[in-house]
Amino acid sequence: MARRQVAEPARRELQLEGFLPYLVNNLADRISTGLSRIYDGEYGLSIPEWRVLANLAEHGVLNAKQIVSTTGMEKSKVSRAVKNLTARGLILQRRKEEDNRARDLALTAAGLALYGDLVPHALAWEGELLDCLSVSEYRDFMYLLGKLRQRATIMEQEPPE
Repeated sequence: MARRQVAEPARRELQLEGFLPYLVNNLADRISTGLSRIYDGEYGLSIPEWRVLANLAEHGVLNAKQIVSTTGMEKSKVSRAVKNLTARGLILQRRKEEDNRARDLALTAAGLALYGDLVPHALAWEGELLDCLSVSEYRDFMYLLGKLRQRATIMEQEPPE
């Protein structure tokens, strides 16, 4: 597929401060680390544990493979997070009838309570972060993120040139 020209002229040198993958990854790391001060400091959750907890709260029942797919985390990180959350009594594992190795995961009452307590803090933190954007900037930003996510998904499926 031919590459379209974007607003900037074609570059011949890579400069990280203007390289989108670097900028987005750096921003994501900073945001994730900043938010982790809430769920790690106040609730003793690691970043992978928070992601597993949040996905189970949003989707109800998932297996580890689905969480890996949804979050993009490595299988070993999901497995460790599931083990830790299970040991803390925050998630319940049930064997799938059709596959003895696979397990359905769901939040326990304690997991739901912790998540319910944590969410207002996380949303307040997000609100403070986004406070620098106007309503239209936020809308445009979310639209552009969605557009880039969709394009990246298409590009993942294309054979390499």
